[in-house]
Amino acid sequence: MVQRLRFRFRLTPAGASLGHRDIANAWVSALDGAGFAVARSQSKRPAPRVSLAAPLPQDTTSDWELADVFLDEPAPPSCVLQAVSTRLPPGLEVVSVEEVGASAPSLQSQVRWAEYEADVPTAGLSREEVEAAIDAFLGRDSVPMEYQRENKVRRYDIRPLVLDIRPIPDAEGCHRLLLRLRAEQDMTARTDQTLLALGLPEPVRVHRLRLQLDEIPAVVSAFRRQGEPEDVG
Repeated sequence: MVQRLRFRFRLTPAGASLGHRDIANAWVSALDGAGFAVARSQSKRPAPRVSLAAPLPQDTTSDWELADVFLDEPAPPSCVLQAVSTRLPPGLEVVSVEEVGASAPSLQSQVRWAEYEADVPTAGLSREEVEAAIDAFLGRDSVPMEYQRENKVRRYDIRPLVLDIRPIPDAEGCHRLLLRLRAEQDMTARTDQTLLALGLPEPVRVHRLRLQLDEIPAVVSAFRRQGEPEDVG
């Protein structure tokens, strides 16, 4: 009987250089080393069934990362938590664990938004100028943006992806902003692109504070959809 566990963990500065795959592999190594067999996918090339909630850009720290792990044999979550906490590499700090239904929607599909702190160097910018840039951005209905990845240029409207931006007490030599950005699979905003759209300097620090999941049970969502009118072509 496969067991699905959801871990919450922190990513400290010591682990900020780890990539998405590095972090997933670290979980597999820690669990295997503790004697808990990670389940493999049923495919031509079986892979460990470990998934992370949302990619985190390198050099970004976090208080709220999530990992779903499937084990071949059930084990008390508290025992698994204790065993892996000493086997994760420096920079990964496990906080909590809970058991999740094995057939529940994927972790990635449940993420709705992420909240970040971003420290922007003052660079001659007053707090009033930063607040004016935020107000101007939030007051617009559309903010066209583009970025290039390898040889492809993606054009999109960043405004619907930004839920809120607020200045909070400043850090030394920096303006500190609180950003709430969409983090869905097909609707994701990046902190660097958001600050670029505001006309602000590149941040010297970005820290993820939390991830918000869809808390509506799948059975409830299905029931609600049954009462919705069908689309008319």
